[in-house]
Amino acid sequence: VNHVEPLYSPPATVAALEKVPHAARRMGVSVSQAYREVKAGRLLLVKIGERASAIPSTSVDAWIQSKIFAAGGAK
Repeated sequence: VNHVEPLYSPPATVAALEKVPHAARRMGVSVSQAYREVKAGRLLLVKIGERASAIPSTSVDAWIQSKIFAAGGAK
């Protein structure tokens, strides 16, 4: 049986944290814009160390879905 990879990355089903640059790449925005989204309350930022932060993948997924919905791409 041939295994075919999906053409998209499905939403995270397990809680995971993404470093901000990785989350920004998935969102298609700059790192600075990702931090602005955090400041505006549209993304959750989690401190994972004294100088390290990450964004939950579920927060990134929700942000992406909100942009798709706002564009009329999902009903």
